Amino acid sequence: MNQSLVFMSIFLFCACKTQSVSESPAVWQKIKLNFKNLDQDGLSGAKDSKVAVNYEFCIPRDPDKWKAVRRIDPSAERHAGSKGRIGCSDQQWLVIGSTHQKNYQRVLYELALLDFVERIEQTFWE
Repeated sequence: MNQSLVFMSIFLFCACKTQSVSESPAVWQKIKLNFKNLDQDGLSGAKDSKVAVNYEFCIPRDPDKWKAVRRIDPSAERHAGSKGRIGCSDQQWLVIGSTHQKNYQRVLYELALLDFVERIEQTFWE
């Protein structure tokens, strides 16, 4: 009985081990932000005047796709009446997010991994 218990414990341990997923350079190519200008908190600028960087992308006007974006990026805001600098079509929603959030690079990667997100650009407020 002890051998069975040991075997089951080893089996469960091995079955629960997560494997790292390799990232695709093609996905990173969709993100047009200069990460060199951002610190670990997603902020840019001088030490005493750091600011968050906003980014924008387009998604189809589909509530399910919007929900998928929000599951990944809690900072995301949908702007239905604007095309943004990125140039969303009439069949798309403009989405704006912020780098000032936990694991912002992972968030950006997972957004870019969505097949309906073509590219992510920095937002420049005028």
